[in-house]
Amino acid sequence: MSRAPAVSAAVIFVLALNLRPAVTSLGAALPDISVAASLVAAILVALPLWAIGLGGWATPWLCGRVGTHRTVTVSLAGLAVSLFGRVLGGPIPLLAGTTLACLSIAVLGTMLPLLAQGSSAYPLGLGMGSTAGALLTPMAVLSSSWRIGLGLWVVVALLAQQVWHRTPGEFVAPRRAGKPERAVALTIHFGLISTVTFLVMGWLPGILRAAGVSPATAGACLALSMAMGLPMMWLVPGWTRRWRNQTLLVVVLATPNVIGVAGLLFAPAAAPWVWAGATGLGMGSLAFVLTTISLRSKDSSLSLSAVVQGVGYVIAGFGVLACGWLHTHTGSWRTPLVLVLVILLAQVLSGHISVVHRAVVIPLTLRRVVPDVTLRPPRDIPDVGA
Repeated sequence: MSRAPAVSAAVIFVLALNLRPAVTSLGAALPDISVAASLVAAILVALPLWAIGLGGWATPWLCGRVGTHRTVTVSLAGLAVSLFGRVLGGPIPLLAGTTLACLSIAVLGTMLPLLAQGSSAYPLGLGMGSTAGALLTPMAVLSSSWRIGLGLWVVVALLAQQVWHRTPGEFVAPRRAGKPERAVALTIHFGLISTVTFLVMGWLPGILRAAGVSPATAGACLALSMAMGLPMMWLVPGWTRRWRNQTLLVVVLATPNVIGVAGLLFAPAAAPWVWAGATGLGMGSLAFVLTTISLRSKDSSLSLSAVVQGVGYVIAGFGVLACGWLHTHTGSWRTPLVLVLVILLAQVLSGHISVVHRAVVIPLTLRRVVPDVTLRPPRDIPDVGA
């Protein structure tokens, strides 16, 4: 890539706005989607993670084929088409459209760390998009239908496509790379954080409604959760650069989620606003890991971003599906929430390991290796002379 600063913070913000509304709008409207039975609902919550993971793996190949600028353009066009298509029919178009939308989000999300280069506009736009999807979708559903609530996000994708189309600058494809060495802890850390994040976005209204909270209040709590994540998305990138004790930062960022999940486990209806606000503050962990990926991708290689996000989202997909399966088979949220607390403990442990070994995350580039061969006269052959 020529120079990441050529992409302004405003453009990064507009692009990042599209990374979550397709998911948070689905979670906000899920209890009201008539074509989503219990099994379909569980798949719909896990499906975005698998699609985003697979799409992240394909991004370096696509970028190498068509270039950076066209890759972002294709992802935005695919997002707009899929968001429109998933509301036109029954469960099959809904599942297919959600899959294509999340594949597009994966491509865009893998490119953004390289474009942003640590800019706070990236996590801030992501948080703003998450909040808007959770806040505006229930209003649209109540005033019209779930199809309008999900379909209105096509407008945001089309706006971003127009902004990107007018972005000046020449972009060249990032150099090809193999997988980064010793990024296992960072990948697991990202996967566990994404598990908790997508569980909140997908299941929080359902958890509260099962505890007796009204649908309007449950939807508003999801919006509050996403809104509380906004200041964290703004502040945490700076903290990530400045805090010397990164392990302490990992613990501090995970603590609100522990409080919120514990509240949902033991007394969900007692203080739903408090638990929702706590899980929103816990979104700071996502800002931390996204900033870390961005700062470690300064060599213009997509390898670290693609591997960490690709594998991480696949891990998160299985975690989210496991929680949905436990809920379906136990009939309550108690066991899934206990599992989430275990996931949060593993999140802190993996975060500690990833920051301790941060200096050894080395992207490997594909390059031609020429052995050092020095031509010398053979020693064992006598000089025959003239």
